[in-house]
Amino acid sequence: MSNKTLIKLRKDKGLSQYTAAEEIGISQSMLAMLEAGYRKGSDSTKIMIANYYGKSVESIFFNDKITNCDKKERAKNNERTTTV
Repeated sequence: MSNKTLIKLRKDKGLSQYTAAEEIGISQSMLAMLEAGYRKGSDSTKIMIANYYGKSVESIFFNDKITNCDKKERAKNNERTTTV
């Protein structure tokens, strides 16, 4: 999960964790754990957060993983082509 994305979305709205969590409908401690990367959150929690910020679940919670996987795959492909 992209905890950086969650933090940025909240800060871009000028919200504290408490206010954002209250408006989303989750506890402040849950939002803090999500932002810190200690919890993943249930599917319903992810949907509530995505709806609140007007984003897709994928763009908030999976974008970094996809990007990192793509970077690793590209690096492997580059190694193969340069060693041939």
